[in-house]
Amino acid sequence: MKIFLITGFALDKRAFNLLDLSNEIFIFRDLIPVEKEDSFKSYALRMAKDMDLQDGDIIGGVSLGGMLALEIAKYYSVRGVILIASSRHPRMVKKRFMLWSGLAPYFPDFLIRRIFLSIPLILKFQNMLTPEGQSLLTKIMSQFPPSLLKSLPPLIRKWKGAEKPANYRHIHAAKDWMINAPLADTAEYQILPAHNHLITVSHPKEVRAFILKAVDDFSKN
Repeated sequence: MKIFLITGFALDKRAFNLLDLSNEIFIFRDLIPVEKEDSFKSYALRMAKDMDLQDGDIIGGVSLGGMLALEIAKYYSVRGVILIASSRHPRMVKKRFMLWSGLAPYFPDFLIRRIFLSIPLILKFQNMLTPEGQSLLTKIMSQFPPSLLKSLPPLIRKWKGAEKPANYRHIHAAKDWMINAPLADTAEYQILPAHNHLITVSHPKEVRAFILKAVDDFSKN
């Protein structure tokens, strides 16, 4: 059994660095290039093929990565799905970001980069990041391909969402600034008393413990 975790929009697999999880068991995956005719489904399935996902593996992801994990789980018999600051439907993404996603393909590359490079600084001023976290996110967001910044939002907007899988765990900040949190704090959902969307960086200890507990639960099924 392998555990695949997919990174999110404007991020890469370094977004999982602070979780301190063993790479022998956990495999962290970057997003792949979007092809001209891709739908959300075809993109997700190409990712699954690229990572050599097998029935019986565990899959999850942060933000967009969690949405991709849910789409992949429709077509594979995975042991479980782990969502980190993600959602089962794009309607849970706050409206201002969905509006921006429709305009992103028309923005020049330099402007998109400037917008994303401002995010770590804003989060630091709002006491949502440590200096270490700000430095990490600045490096990641400065290197994210502009082509993905433009090509991924239309796929997200057209995604029809996913039903909750049989084996499912979801961790989220109560006042996430990008994706609305689930309403319940139950065995399936853990709600952190926090505002940040990028909780793998701002709350790595809590996210690490959550993932390890989810993997343990799934392994017993």
